[in-house]
Amino acid sequence: MRFKIAILIAFALISANIYSQEDEKLLQDGLFAFKNDNFTKAIADLSRYVETNTDNAIAYNTLGRAYSYMGNLDKAMLNFQMAIKLNPNYYEAVKNLGYVYYDEGDFDKAISLFQNAIKINSKYDTAYNALGNAYDELKNYKKAISYYTKAVSLCDYYDGAYNNLGLAYSHNGNYEKAIESCKKALEINPRNDDAYNAIGVIYEDQGEYIEAIEWFKKAIEVNKDNADAYNNLGVAYYYSDDVKGENKAVKNYLKALELNPDNIDSYNNLGAAYFSTNPAKAMEYYNKALGINPNHVDTNYNIGKLYMSMGQEADAIAHFRRAARAGQELSRKELKQRGLDW
Repeated sequence: MRFKIAILIAFALISANIYSQEDEKLLQDGLFAFKNDNFTKAIADLSRYVETNTDNAIAYNTLGRAYSYMGNLDKAMLNFQMAIKLNPNYYEAVKNLGYVYYDEGDFDKAISLFQNAIKINSKYDTAYNALGNAYDELKNYKKAISYYTKAVSLCDYYDGAYNNLGLAYSHNGNYEKAIESCKKALEINPRNDDAYNAIGVIYEDQGEYIEAIEWFKKAIEVNKDNADAYNNLGVAYYYSDDVKGENKAVKNYLKALELNPDNIDSYNNLGAAYFSTNPAKAMEYYNKALGINPNHVDTNYNIGKLYMSMGQEADAIAHFRRAARAGQELSRKELKQRGLDW
């Protein structure tokens, strides 16, 4: 009898060890898959892991990040919350949860969480950068600049924060400091395609389209999959003096959509490109933009202008109102000219 019991105990220990090894392999495979941008596998492995290991905050945080990159914000939020429940001082998970709210457009909630992460770790440079991003979205550029500056003071090789600082300076009208900051990002990381793209945007904002074109091309040389750079290159060509500018613009907008089919700005820009020459095609692209976001301000204004050019004033007013309610002054001006409110 004692012999049988000993055998059963030994079998149980061996089984437990096998399961432990299998779980450890799931965890390591999931973390490795996430590190290599294989988010589908990361989700599969880590989801299986947490079924039987419910006390690993790192696994939940990584699972949340994978879901976030895949665009599933609800599941990302649940996993970040679980990580924080297990470890309330897990400042990375707190910041990551803030980014879920940021992506949902709830910047006040995002700011609160970013600040909580900093309360836990006052030297958490990426949380200061996140605060800069949130305030930049709220158009509070002075605060954005102050937080980006804090981020780079904590980490002087933080090229992403230098790039963001440059864009914030640009939004605030200080183009000289904007370019200086973006070039600092490139000194740190010459392969930072976002910095090349940002410098292009800064020149584009000043109407220097030829200079902008060269910087957008540099961004694409570094990263041929940078959809934003192709879209911005299209804008620069459209407004440039290039005799084939409109054709080059359309080509680049289409390339941007090939890389990112949800690039609403490219659909809107294609609508603008065809506005005068092919109103039906312009309407087709504007409607595709609205299919992604029915409340997109610029598209609603542009489609309103297109309806006006077609003599369909009631439809135009409906779109002007949608843009005006979102705060767009151009649409409000259109409505005021007609004695209408929004």
